[in-house]
Amino acid sequence: MKLQNDGYYEEEHGSGSNMIYVYMVLIMSVVILGVTAIVFWVNSSKSRNDGSGYAAAVAQRDAQTAQSANTASGSAATVISDNKLTSDDLDIWTLPDTGRTTGGSKSNKNNGTVKNQTTGETVIEGSSEEESGDKAVTADELAKGKTSVYDMPDKENIKDEEDTQENDKKEEKDKEEESRIQVKRSDGTKEWVDLSQDIERNDYDYANLKYQKPVMNYFEEGKIVSKCGADISANQGDVDFSKLKKAGCDFVMIKIGARGYSSGNIVFDEKYKDNLKAAKKAGLDIGVYFCSQAVNKSEVREEADELLDAIADYDVKYPVAFVMETVEGDMARIEALNMEDRTSVAKAFLDRVYDEGYTPMLYGDKEWLLTMLDMERLSDYDVWYAQDSKEPDYPYEFGMWQYDSNTSVNGVSGKVAMSMSFTDYSK
Repeated sequence: MKLQNDGYYEEEHGSGSNMIYVYMVLIMSVVILGVTAIVFWVNSSKSRNDGSGYAAAVAQRDAQTAQSANTASGSAATVISDNKLTSDDLDIWTLPDTGRTTGGSKSNKNNGTVKNQTTGETVIEGSSEEESGDKAVTADELAKGKTSVYDMPDKENIKDEEDTQENDKKEEKDKEEESRIQVKRSDGTKEWVDLSQDIERNDYDYANLKYQKPVMNYFEEGKIVSKCGADISANQGDVDFSKLKKAGCDFVMIKIGARGYSSGNIVFDEKYKDNLKAAKKAGLDIGVYFCSQAVNKSEVREEADELLDAIADYDVKYPVAFVMETVEGDMARIEALNMEDRTSVAKAFLDRVYDEGYTPMLYGDKEWLLTMLDMERLSDYDVWYAQDSKEPDYPYEFGMWQYDSNTSVNGVSGKVAMSMSFTDYSK
């Protein structure tokens, strides 16, 4: 059949060419989009791996947020620049309370650098603070352990704790030493003796002692409150008691007698009567003592009765002392006694004296009193403590102190033992 119009064919042919072109454009677009998607995916992956884009965005966002907040509150406490930020300006840190100090302080400069933990790039490079009431905490201070964020102990606190521990140890040592005392025995050996908590301690201040040889005095509020005396027996020969008083003596302790350390016989001091009379005439207060070697209560009561009869006619106001000692270089009768026996003998003598209205007194040095007797049983009686020294070191209460056993004093031709009484027994 013959076509009537050739234009139809031309129109159809031209439409087919246009469709091909459209298809080619679509294919190219798909290809381009695919390549673009691949490139974008690669770049995105890389960006996620190194975190630079993210960190930078976060840092920028946070800086803008902080600046907006400061603007809204009207605060200008901290100036933030592009390269001068403190850890307080970065929300990324999410820091707890760092215990920053208050009060005025000088500016801190060049505190070091802080790097982003993800990217490794420098976030803070130095810092500069204006003087203010609050001190900002920089990141390198955190790194050096200056804040509690790392939960590390402060050096000063450690030192304070160490000092406290040292003080505690010292106090424990002092308490231990207060509960014991070292005693040097006559043979040169030393031993620690436990002290009783039931016996009253003396409270003398030995800084108040003043020794003007041969007289020792004790002061309170600038006044002499002690009394000075001399121990007198036949060994001193003829004593000028008036000169003795002028030399500074207020009283004398006169020996009445003794029991033989081997024979067991009682022997009176050959000059005791003369000494009692002369001392009274010179106006000196009188005390007496007896040297015992009794090995039982019966013997010691005999000694006490003999002494009491000897002093009955004299005005004895100062103590009546019980003296019991071992004998150097020889065996004494009392060395067979144990502590309980020695204590019982001493107590029997002191009780007898007390019953007759006199002031009983126990004589002895540190070794004798603390190692040879049970002082808890004898704590009701005054002590006459013997120690040649500038200061006594007897821990318990005592009324008299023999401070020099071999010295010279006006009125006595030979050597004499001098004593000081903290108590005026004449009253």
